[in-house]
Amino acid sequence: MRPYASLLYTPALLLASVARPGRVRADMLVLDLEDSTHPAKKAEARALLAQADLTAAGLPALGMRVNTIATPDGLEDMRALLDMDATVGGVPIDVIFVPKISGPGDVAIYRSLLARTSKPPQICSFIETVDSVESAFAIAAVSDGLCFGQADLTAELYAENESYLDHARARLCAAAAKYRVPAIDTNSFELHDLAVVAAQCRAARDAGFTGKAAIHPRQVEVIAETFTVGPNEIAEYRSVVEDYNSTPYGFAVEKDRVLAPPFVLRAQRMLRLHAPEAATSQHPHSHLEIGEPQ
Repeated sequence: MRPYASLLYTPALLLASVARPGRVRADMLVLDLEDSTHPAKKAEARALLAQADLTAAGLPALGMRVNTIATPDGLEDMRALLDMDATVGGVPIDVIFVPKISGPGDVAIYRSLLARTSKPPQICSFIETVDSVESAFAIAAVSDGLCFGQADLTAELYAENESYLDHARARLCAAAAKYRVPAIDTNSFELHDLAVVAAQCRAARDAGFTGKAAIHPRQVEVIAETFTVGPNEIAEYRSVVEDYNSTPYGFAVEKDRVLAPPFVLRAQRMLRLHAPEAATSQHPHSHLEIGEPQ
């Protein structure tokens, strides 16, 4: 799963409002069958998706959040996905977002079911339960990406324990980094003060998240500005690796930077995440790459 900087969630029932060309400016549109679809309307939402036509929408990427397979609606979501061959309106679904994951076995069930489709979507697992926080590394090992669900995690607690939430974020980001998968932050519920959204984005990026969910189009630009890794950053990461590989020393102090193994290793990892084509063109025999997870 590539690191989408901005993901715009929309209720599946409101698909028509975002299906026009140029309407979606996020890196991915995520059709939501879970929290933003009322329990009494979920069957209607599935029927709408089965009849939709997205071929002219020009979507950059398409995702879908299903209900947990531990519920009847989750079972029906997966049945509908199989019936549609993991497409909506003629457009393949790139990523399925699965909620209420408790361990790697849950991911395996979704993986097995989706394997029946012509082009199985990737799986992004939500870390939003106490069990999933504790199993974050095992879940990351079998997932294509991780999402943080702060609201659902908080609902499991007696209070909005910031210390525990920080612990959960740290485990998610560390697990995602270990297994080289994207880490997507929870959405912001602030719809008007974009300075607040920007501050939340910066805090999330500093914590190690690679992208963030949006629940309103006005949030997308702020998120994209924070999380998009542009060509200048890619060029700098590449320069760090190339310059280190060309120096005869294991440690070099230059005018504005230090070239040392930890910094080079991080540059290699960021290239593999954000520009795999650039990473594969690096020096193939660098000792720093030995033992790196694939």
